[in-house]
Amino acid sequence: MSQTTHSESKGLSTFAYIAAFLILFAILAVFGDMFTFVVGAIGLVITFAAFYKDDSHGDEHH
Repeated sequence: MSQTTHSESKGLSTFAYIAAFLILFAILAVFGDMFTFVVGAIGLVITFAAFYKDDSHGDEHH
């Protein structure tokens, strides 16, 4: 067996998250009907907001 060392991966940059959000939002706007766009946009905003909230205070908690 080979020894592998696991290093903790760093998160993506803020630009990558904003780009992913905008790309997914544009896909919803172009390919979805109005109901799909509204429900998808709400889900997308909640998902990204929850991730940002969980990730933003990781190392500062005492």
